[in-house]
Amino acid sequence: MVRGAAVAVATCLPLALVSRAVADEDGGSPVTALLFVLVLAGLAFGGLVAARAAAVAPFTNGGLAALLAFVAIQGVALVVRGADGDSTSVPGLVFNGLLAYGCGLAGAAAATRQARSPGAGSPTGGPGR
Repeated sequence: MVRGAAVAVATCLPLALVSRAVADEDGGSPVTALLFVLVLAGLAFGGLVAARAAAVAPFTNGGLAALLAFVAIQGVALVVRGADGDSTSVPGLVFNGLLAYGCGLAGAAAATRQARSPGAGSPTGGPGR
């Protein structure tokens, strides 16, 4: 789970910081929405990594890895917002935390689907020998 969270933080934190800078410069930029989608994809990727590494409970590991990454990223974001004097919406944090958990579950679902597909262990896609 920790490996998946680390991958998600390494992927999402730079994107979130860039998104914050873009939003400060141009609040209505479509680039902000694109960066948000990329952050969600990074959380899903962290869930995928955590689920692959888990011996048991891949969905729990994937979801919690993404949630742990979200908490770490929000810790940085709260410091940045506090330095700027901006307020934080608690309902927004809760919603985004649930969204992060859902992305981790989606990544875990992709990992378990890959593991169950025929020929998953074979580089040629056929049955393993």
